[in-house]
Amino acid sequence: MKKIAVIGAGLAGLTFASRLNSKADITVFEKSRGIGGRMATRYSQDYEFDHGAQYFTAKGEAFQKFLDSFIKQGAVKNWQPNLVTLSKEGAKERISNHPPYVASPRMNALAKEIAKGLDLVGNTHIAKVIGSAGAWELIDKEGTNQGAFDDVVFAIPSHQAAVLLPDNFKYLEQIKQVKMDACFSLMLGFDKALELEFDGAFVEGSSIGWISVNSTKQQRPQGFSMIVQSQNHWAEAHVGEDKNKVQATLMEEASQLLNQELSNAEHQTLHRWLYASTNVPAGKNFFHDESNQLACIGDWCIKGRVEAAFESGHQLAEKLASTL
Repeated sequence: MKKIAVIGAGLAGLTFASRLNSKADITVFEKSRGIGGRMATRYSQDYEFDHGAQYFTAKGEAFQKFLDSFIKQGAVKNWQPNLVTLSKEGAKERISNHPPYVASPRMNALAKEIAKGLDLVGNTHIAKVIGSAGAWELIDKEGTNQGAFDDVVFAIPSHQAAVLLPDNFKYLEQIKQVKMDACFSLMLGFDKALELEFDGAFVEGSSIGWISVNSTKQQRPQGFSMIVQSQNHWAEAHVGEDKNKVQATLMEEASQLLNQELSNAEHQTLHRWLYASTNVPAGKNFFHDESNQLACIGDWCIKGRVEAAFESGHQLAEKLASTL
């Protein structure tokens, strides 16, 4: 049975691994303690924050079919938020053509369900991939050799993949052309609910791109929790700035937009995502260098959405299934 290493336990990597788990000896490596990538949740006492992906939609038949079983078992739910477009002039109702889904009870719940039965190695940062086709060795940040593999699938942001890939990887230059942007997520928890006319707001004409009431999602704690996310282009321009300054800027801007003082929030935390959104995608579902037995997958291949991550991992698995 062929040995395959998957680097990255986001949705793309997990989708690929789960699809081929019965056909190959697959090990998934994840540098973080948790899995799911940007499908992540932070929590503190009475508050929870989906500080990465806010929700996801299923526009394609394959992803909808994939989600069906998770919807039936309750790991995925239809959020049904009151959505608006928000600017300094006020709020306008926004209609979603596709149901907004969230994982439940936390955003990483879907990843946890997909990962059941997989050989998953967490807290392991792969720093080097050395060798050649059929004999790739993975070396972690501590210098430990994590084993030899026939194939390696890179399910991490394009910039990180480009660093690990060998110079003779067939599509290396194309991957280097991908542009991913940062994002700041400001997490606010209040002891009393704020009076707002929306559950989620797409913001225009501001350094802020999105504001939502996380506690309106199914099975979340009752503590009133709010997410304020920056525009990606604004985050790119301020990615190296002091976090306290960034937090103060987003806090002031959000307070003005909502005409409410937010600085009295009981809980205040800022998180920076270096690779949050795909500005310039690769334009392919995946990259597979058959001669090197290496591949790259991720939402950045198609477009920076949850469904794109699934589609990328799913499509590569479909291609390889017949060869295993």
